[in-house]
Formats: sequence, C-alpha cells, structure tokens
Amino acid sequence: MIINDLDDFQLVKYLLNKEYMLQKVLNDRLNEKLGKDTKASNFSCKLKREHLTFKELKLICEIMGYDLIIQKRNN
Repeated sequence: MIINDLDDFQLVKYLLNKEYMLQKVLNDRLNEKLGKDTKASNFSCKLKREHLTFKELKLICEIMGYDLIIQKRNN
C-alpha cells in the first residue's frame, strides 16, 4: 500500500480498522513501550493535528505487526 497521500490520522485509522484494534488499546500499548502516560484523547488529538513522530509511527507498526519499507519509485 502506498501511504504518501495519507495523513497520520488516516494511516493509523486504516491500520486500526484492518487489525480490528481500538485506538485506546493502541494508545495503552504505546504508553507501555514509551514509558509514558498519554491519555487516549490526547493521542487522538495528536493524530488529528498530524504531530506523530517517526519513532511513534515505527512503534505503532511494530505493535500492529507491520514493517515500514522505503522503496524507490519506478518512474
């Protein structure tokens, strides 16, 4: 799947729907991995404002069982 045109919120929502996972569950698992106590509402706002860090994106992919792959375009 090419994600270049998706914002943070759309990408995470797509993965959550695909894996039948609640955003709150993802937030709880992220908090465990990062050693933080971010509230689910703050996490949701962060996604909507597109303030997700690359580190957080990598962890989200790890939690959900996905790999991030950078691939050169075939033009």
